[in-house]
Order: sequence, then C-alpha cells, then structure tokens
Amino acid sequence: MTVLALRLGGPLQSWGSSHRLDKHRRTEHAPTKSAVLGIVAAALGRRRTEPVDDLCALRFGVRIDRPGEVIRDFHTISSLFDEKGRFAPMEGRLPTAKGEFRHHEKSQLITHRYYLSDACFVAGLEGDAHLLAALDAALARPVFPLYLGRRSCPADGPLRLGLHDGTLLEVLSTLPWQPGVSSVPREPVVRLEAVIEDTDGDREQVDEVRSFDPVFRSYGRRRVRHEYVEVPNPRVHATSARHDPMALLEAE
Repeated sequence: MTVLALRLGGPLQSWGSSHRLDKHRRTEHAPTKSAVLGIVAAALGRRRTEPVDDLCALRFGVRIDRPGEVIRDFHTISSLFDEKGRFAPMEGRLPTAKGEFRHHEKSQLITHRYYLSDACFVAGLEGDAHLLAALDAALARPVFPLYLGRRSCPADGPLRLGLHDGTLLEVLSTLPWQPGVSSVPREPVVRLEAVIEDTDGDREQVDEVRSFDPVFRSYGRRRVRHEYVEVPNPRVHATSARHDPMALLEAE
C-alpha cells in the first residue's frame, strides 16, 4: 500500500463539522476527510463543481500531534451594497449560495466562529499509488491557495510529508512527532491518538464528501476507529547512556 502524508499545522485552523451553517460555525477537534480532500482538490486545480469520486475512494486517517485549544471569534456580517452593486449602507443585501440576495433586514448577521489555536496534525491518504503521486506533485505546486479549513487559516509550513510504503496505521506510527515550541515531554516515545477510517469502526462521522458544489453540497457517512500510536520523540537523543556529572573527576 502507498500513503500520502500531510502536516497540518498553523496558528489557527478550523475543520467544518456536520452541523448546519447557522450562527455558530463550529470546528471539529481534528481535520475531517472532506476538508483534506478539499485541500488536495484545490492543489490539483479542480473546481468545486467537478466530481471527486476518485479522491473519495482514498482511505483517510489523522494523527493528533498537538490538539491545540478551541477559541471563539465573534463576527458581524453585513453588506454596504445592494443587489445591483450600488452603495447602500442601510439597504445592503448579502448574497446567498443560490445566487439570490437576502432581504436587507436579514443581511445583518451575527456569527460565532470557532477555531483550533496552535494545533498540529499528521494526516494520511491511502490508496492508488499513481493518484497519490499526482497529489503529492500538486501539493508542491498547487493551482489554488491552500488553507486549513478557512481562507483565514494559512499553514505555518509545507504540507507535504511525502509518499510512504505501508498501511495507513503503519505510516502514522512511524512519521516523526510534530511538537510545538512549548511541547517538552522528556520521554523518548510519545503516545498519540489517531483516527483511522474503518468500515468496521465503532464510530460514525458525516464527512464523506459527495460534492463540493456550493449550491448542491452533499456529504455522506463513514465509520472510523480510534487508535493510539507510539512515535519517537525527536527532542530526546537516542541513547541509553546516563549522564554522570562526576565521571570527569574519576581517575583513569
């Protein structure tokens, strides 16, 4: 098997949940499959109305290296322009996904948007080697800008972690841990949670994308299981020798 690995880390990220888009724009605690497929589709240059069946066939898993902290941002949304583009501060109308416009009395909206702060994840896509190679090349030179769930959430470094031989769980168990500045565990091995797509999994998620079309956006259900993997801590030197501060004082 072949796995394409991605590092998803940044100051802020937000992974759309299965909830309806009401005034509370929530985030899941880890990247969703639909969001990661959206990233690679953007790298390929696919439009939202194009099919993504080949991408949906890939098996998805994610490792939680830094869970981050959930924060809330208060937003007000309004428009200074009417449906004809004319400046109208008191009569502004917001567009809808169907290409229509809200009534001006309903174009003053309050939303609460949730983000993950200082989080980092390692995601993996398992499947056809040729498709994954094309995705890896596209991530190196993406057609559209890539972001972590929302346009206001850029990554803090390259997303590519390369192609790897092995199963999804094997690759997530061997890739180096992605610690933050404040992450200072001294153990040589770090225990991390991983969420693996599994048809026999004990949990269900509504993030199997069927279409990214903004007018006919659709998601299905998939099953996952939770695992814990142990990966090496790159901040601990691989040595079993204990430091003896008195060794220099001993006679030869």
